[in-house]
Amino acid sequence: MKTRTYFAFRIDVWDDAGDNIFEHVVGSEDFEVAVAAYFAACQRWPKAKITLRQGARVVKRNWRCIISSRRVFGNVRPLCTDPWLVSE
Repeated sequence: MKTRTYFAFRIDVWDDAGDNIFEHVVGSEDFEVAVAAYFAACQRWPKAKITLRQGARVVKRNWRCIISSRRVFGNVRPLCTDPWLVSE
């Protein structure tokens, strides 16, 4: 039997800049298990940047998205448009 490398949900620890995955912590097919593991990881490593993702979609993250802006056709648009993803 082969070891699985793809899961529906994954929990990752990111580097300090939040640009690259530092460590893959958990892979799960069950959403409730993934959420429980996410909160356990946030409690275990409170200073780490941790995400719960479903494929490329970020379901939850434990750090604030830095809102910076860039000019696009004369309009200012924030780089992060999903502040609800941030844990309070």
